[in-house]
Amino acid sequence: MLTLPARLPLLVATALAVTPTLTWACSAGADALTWHGFARFTGFAAAGLFAVSMLLMLRLTWLDRAFRGLGHVYQAHHALGVAGFLLLLVHPLALALGALRVEPAAALRLLWPDPSSKVVFSGWLALLLFLFFFVVTVAQRMPFRRWRRWHRAMGLSYGAMVWHLVTAYRGSVAAGLALGLVTLGVLGFAHRLLAEDPPWRGLRYRITSVRRRGPKVVDLVLEPLDKALRFEAGQFVYLAMRDSPDYRACGESHPYTLTGHPDDPRLRVSVKALGFCTRHVQDVTVGTEAVVQGPFGGLFPPKTQSRPQVWIGGGIGVTPFLGRASIIAADEPSIDIVYCAANEGAALYLEDLRAFARDRSNMRIHTIYEDTDGLPTISAIESRVGSLEGKEFMLAGPPAMIDALRRALRAHGVPASRIHAEEGMAR
Repeated sequence: MLTLPARLPLLVATALAVTPTLTWACSAGADALTWHGFARFTGFAAAGLFAVSMLLMLRLTWLDRAFRGLGHVYQAHHALGVAGFLLLLVHPLALALGALRVEPAAALRLLWPDPSSKVVFSGWLALLLFLFFFVVTVAQRMPFRRWRRWHRAMGLSYGAMVWHLVTAYRGSVAAGLALGLVTLGVLGFAHRLLAEDPPWRGLRYRITSVRRRGPKVVDLVLEPLDKALRFEAGQFVYLAMRDSPDYRACGESHPYTLTGHPDDPRLRVSVKALGFCTRHVQDVTVGTEAVVQGPFGGLFPPKTQSRPQVWIGGGIGVTPFLGRASIIAADEPSIDIVYCAANEGAALYLEDLRAFARDRSNMRIHTIYEDTDGLPTISAIESRVGSLEGKEFMLAGPPAMIDALRRALRAHGVPASRIHAEEGMAR
């Protein structure tokens, strides 16, 4: 859920996407009210939406700050892409309806991908490729590694759309703006593939400590080999391991929360075995080099520091609280930390949090174990932290838990502006 300030970047992105469409509409005159005009309207709008959606694939720190989390950036990427796809479906139908009023045979030709017409063929190729990749990547569940390969391959459909725009270009201002936007989209896609996704791009670090925290969790300490990353408590980074004599990396970059003190040049992360690569990281060895991109996110906005806070974390999702707890001063407003876990044995970082709380009278630790206490309901939280009125809430953990708690807090009367969640741990 986005508050109004967080919606502004999405509104700006949408306005940029529809600039070619509005430019055409302002100059179309009576043609805007015809089926042919409607087809051009949907075509320009689809191109602009797809182009801006491609730009929102970029993993940039300023985009993260503007949208208040990479998760919101990727949600906007998905929303604009789906909107562009739906308009792309309407585009050939509107053209055919316009042609049908003049000559039925012409309408039939438009509804068939005729290779002799580059304009028609390229348009149909783009539509069919988008339809194929949309079904594969959105309508089906698949492992992340396979999904990412198919998602990257969607660039082929975007390329077909660019071809269609070039062949259909007639020199109008709107068409020029559309081509300019899609060119930026191509550059953004290339930047993501060549400068962000490769596991060798980023700040260089070396692992100096590997500690087994639990059966599927390992804590890592990394020291910088050149420039050290500057970060705030509660932020996360994308981290990729490199091959070493004792460890063969999986060749992927994944997001991990930073758990150390922001003044420490070393980075501390905890990795839980959730997929192919994170399972492989459990066997990483001391001396292995890694590259880091970021930092991203910000679970603790500065404006919240003057109010009492309730931190609610589930499982390994409490790791954003570790770094923040290390810098809390004793004279700050009260902080209640609610640690939710399946059982007491699954609360792997409980003692770490209790150690911070022992030196801080304003910090209290509470637990909710599913096997004995049930799920973390509002009543269960209130029974531990007292009244929720006037407090800021920081949520971290599994997405399903965060969504459920967010809805429950809103239903309880907590303003959306006082509910903060880690929105960046996304694909």
